[in-house]
Amino acid sequence: MNEQDSESLDSFRESSAFELAIRTAWSKTEVLELLHSYDLSEEAFTNRFPVLAKVAQGLPDVPGEVAPPV
Repeated sequence: MNEQDSESLDSFRESSAFELAIRTAWSKTEVLELLHSYDLSEEAFTNRFPVLAKVAQGLPDVPGEVAPPV
């Protein structure tokens, strides 16, 4: 598969970078900014990446807050 012919998150390299960015985010706000940069809605994110959506759900709303216990 030629990465230039695919959409941004369809290439393995881009999806790996996206996953790493979500997993290392400090807050839900940071995740929302990341989704915006990839032109991805929250609904599309949840449907396409359900495991990452659960990771993001466990983050605090803003940096510096403590995430609620799961």
